[in-house]
Amino acid sequence: MLPPFTIERPTGLSDALGLLGEDSVPYWGGTELLLAMKMGLLRPRSLIDLKGLAELTGVRRDGDQLVLGAGATHDDLARSPLVRELCPLLADMEGRVGNARVRAQGSIGGNLCFAEPRSDVATVLQALDASVRLASARGERVLPVAGFVQGAYWTARAEDEVVVDIRVPLPAPRGVYLKFQITERPTVAVAAVDRGAAGVRVVVGAVGEVFHSVDAASAADLDGDEIAAAIEPVPDTTGSVRYKRHVTSVHVRRALDALEGAR
Repeated sequence: MLPPFTIERPTGLSDALGLLGEDSVPYWGGTELLLAMKMGLLRPRSLIDLKGLAELTGVRRDGDQLVLGAGATHDDLARSPLVRELCPLLADMEGRVGNARVRAQGSIGGNLCFAEPRSDVATVLQALDASVRLASARGERVLPVAGFVQGAYWTARAEDEVVVDIRVPLPAPRGVYLKFQITERPTVAVAAVDRGAAGVRVVVGAVGEVFHSVDAASAADLDGDEIAAAIEPVPDTTGSVRYKRHVTSVHVRRALDALEGAR
């Protein structure tokens, strides 16, 4: 059973920031939060419902950035004409997150804040060089997704901060996202992007507790076996260390072949 808690429903961002603290946790969809509370991992005294905050919604272009409101659901982003036009890789990934309930209810900001190591979202956003804008009563700051997600279920968000939006630099690179899964969450997730003159980037998620990113001048300079060997897989019911390294190598090679084939 869930522990007892109260719910606060602020109507503006400034009001919400005044409510945040050690025992007050912000949420949007709550798909990950409620699971953590049921397992006894979190026992907040108060939940701050952010669904009424217009500042955290919508998708827009702001100069050379695609701005995604932290409260945008996975379905919102998968179906957004602007996301599909400016960043097809992101739209494709969002359309394959979890299941229909998670896509309809879960938000991109909530997904990042939970920092699940098997996150489709964090894998692709790191490949896209995306950043996170946070706000608190003290002010705002912007962090790269790679710096925001610091480990399994651990982020750089302070207790009095809320994620306002996620920003993807434009033009977004052409890319491929592949994953292998036995359960609802991926066992191995691979995002590969062609960044033009900046070369190729491969990000591997889900295999271990941290995401693994590799940059190279071209796809030919990357080797699936070498990338898999550099990762520390977590053995579990979905596979052993050896098995996960093998599947990682296979999917890295497939992603790079798909990237080259799409030229």
